Amino acid sequence: MSDLHNNVQVSRIVENTLELVRIPSATGDARQMADRYEQMLKEVGCSVERYEFYPNNPTLVAIYGGGSEGKTILFNGHMDVIPLGHAEPEVRDGRIYGRGTNDMKGSLACIIEVLRVLNDTNTRLPGKLLIVSNSLHESPGGRGEDLIALTERVPLQADAVIVMEGATTECTVAQLGSATFEITIERDGEPSHQLHTPPGTPHPITVAAEVVELLERWNKELENDYIEDIGYASYFVGSIHSGQFYNQMPNKAVLVGVRRYNPLEKYSVVESVFRNGLAELAARRGVRIGLDLQKVRDGYRIAKDSEAVAALRRAVQAVRNVEFPSVGKKLVTDAGILANALGVPALCHGPDQLTAHGDVEYVEISELEQTAQVYMRFIEEFMGQPLNK
Repeated sequence: MSDLHNNVQVSRIVENTLELVRIPSATGDARQMADRYEQMLKEVGCSVERYEFYPNNPTLVAIYGGGSEGKTILFNGHMDVIPLGHAEPEVRDGRIYGRGTNDMKGSLACIIEVLRVLNDTNTRLPGKLLIVSNSLHESPGGRGEDLIALTERVPLQADAVIVMEGATTECTVAQLGSATFEITIERDGEPSHQLHTPPGTPHPITVAAEVVELLERWNKELENDYIEDIGYASYFVGSIHSGQFYNQMPNKAVLVGVRRYNPLEKYSVVESVFRNGLAELAARRGVRIGLDLQKVRDGYRIAKDSEAVAALRRAVQAVRNVEFPSVGKKLVTDAGILANALGVPALCHGPDQLTAHGDVEYVEISELEQTAQVYMRFIEEFMGQPLNK
């Protein structure tokens, strides 16, 4: 291997991270962020195509290198952040604080530094790099819509994908699919006093309890189907609301939660089973039960013995000195979109995500340095030869 990873300058990563974090980009409007990131990509030698499949939410596709016969690696990162306020960005105690430092503008700065090193040293790649930056990642405001549109409308080709977040010390080879749900239970009539409600009137809260029991029965059934590396699929209720007063009979109840499903299972089948089960309960109890099921991401699985997995493992082991075992995870990332659309191994690696979505978000500066070094080492490992100047 070459020593190019030693050319990574963490001070420039810190400077770029701070600059990007200072640009507002809550999910729904990433135009300012995309403007600056597009400029950064061009400054380090990329050609950039800009798409806007959804208004105010650009998607950038940058190309670095022109090796048409070698391998192509796609690095992906999202430019949007969750819509929670945060104190002003600052550097303190070996960390960068601010909304998006960890999730995931720090990673976007890391790949800029890798490209800068390659460009400044006139390094010739045997293949090429694609950097895809999307805007609609953070649910519920975004569910990867712009990235899905990109894969459907633009003929992207790559031999491997690195999604630049998570999986710091473990190699993710499978993820569950995920969909949020809102179940609405309604009876005829208006809310009424308990004692003035006709006998036999369906009680939405009682039916809501039956829905919870139904989901628990389904969870027990899912426990008979162990998913390799991951565990079990599931239904989870995180919120139930009904009624406004202690002796008022409500006419509506709402349950909100998440359905996590097998990466080999089709979303259409998941939805059909869900709807049919609720329809049977609604008919039996004399109420209307509506289901609003929204897919977050499909799951995926890649071969543990793939060349990309081996290359990333070698890169992480060399830089971080950890084992980097193969694991499956219940969480979802944009790796699912890219793995399923492109049909190639999609891996994840980035700084430790401990503070992502927290009230106080920060990233360790040492994590950014190691992440950039891993990306550089992976490029060499996967392309199969030391990079030449």
